[in-house]
Amino acid sequence: MNYQKKYQKQIQLNRYYIIPLNKKLRIFKEGNGNVKTYLRFRPNNQAELELNQNGLGSNIIEFINNQTVKIINDSVNYTVDCAFGPESTQDTIYENIASCVVNDVLIGYNGTIFAYGVSGSGKSHTMFGNIEDQEQMGIIPRMCAQLFQHINNSSNNNEEQDEIEWTIKCSMLEIYKECLQDSFNNDDFDKKGDLKIKETPQKGIIVQGLTERVVQDENELLQLVDFGYNTRQIRATRLNEYSSRSHTIFMVMIRQKLMNGAEKIGKLNLIDLAGCEKVSKSGASGEGLEEAIKINLSLSCLGKVIHSLTTGQDHIPYRDSKLTRILQESLGGNYKTSLIVTCSMHSKFTDDTISSLKFATRAKTIKNHFKVNQWLDL
Repeated sequence: MNYQKKYQKQIQLNRYYIIPLNKKLRIFKEGNGNVKTYLRFRPNNQAELELNQNGLGSNIIEFINNQTVKIINDSVNYTVDCAFGPESTQDTIYENIASCVVNDVLIGYNGTIFAYGVSGSGKSHTMFGNIEDQEQMGIIPRMCAQLFQHINNSSNNNEEQDEIEWTIKCSMLEIYKECLQDSFNNDDFDKKGDLKIKETPQKGIIVQGLTERVVQDENELLQLVDFGYNTRQIRATRLNEYSSRSHTIFMVMIRQKLMNGAEKIGKLNLIDLAGCEKVSKSGASGEGLEEAIKINLSLSCLGKVIHSLTTGQDHIPYRDSKLTRILQESLGGNYKTSLIVTCSMHSKFTDDTISSLKFATRAKTIKNHFKVNQWLDL
């Protein structure tokens, strides 16, 4: 019990708690907090600009302040943690939303960032962006840089950090037509089949058989991001030339192990949801129509989960879809979660934008209970 005596005073001062776990002490700092919600409005595209020029449309969003927006000529205000206009850069989004989540994961918390919005509203641009363009990189490639910059700086600035053994593992998953596909598996879908979700007391919710890759540096991690991104299911629609037809989940596990046996583990989920779409607008047909139906169904299940969580329901329907099952710990569980709702400012999408604004304000009231995942040897 030497470690318990050594850290007891610090533990009490910082309101840490100790739970026996086999031959280790589990130390965690508890906290509660709401899901952080953000709005990001994309610039008008060429078609919308032409509609405006011809008097057939206009911008409908009014910014009250940096947290509150409203629809012009409507009295309802929508308040989130921060609202970003069409002039916001990729760097601004990352520094104000994602950077702090990555820092929390490096401390030992679990973190989730996911993007929600209609098709063509800028979700994939926000989460992935252009990996080959420094200015247009999205959250996921920028996370790779921050992660390894932290590891390198820690080793250079603190001699004690040289004793830390870092292990970085990543996985990438697609939910395509309610089937779980391994983005790092080169086999075709018929060979690799539909992966299964399992819940264990030790690891929580996991996807059985999902490939985990150990990475040593930023470039290796970026290469895997690029590989997984280019294997996604996409299809051209009226709304988006490169419409994602699946939900994409990029997962990173960061383990820090000291020479004395102490361990700290943080998990990070970065999620690019497929866009909800009205078939009358997207023009989907055939297999594209089947994809749209499955996408809308899973997003409807997500809406039901959020409604249940925010209205005090006894039963939360996490098991109604693969997406909500995987997001279970991020919504009401042991994760610090941030939601980015992407929207259009144009009157062509008024109904969709109002629906997205309502989704964001509902999600903001979800409360999570999170803790640092840290163990000390006995």
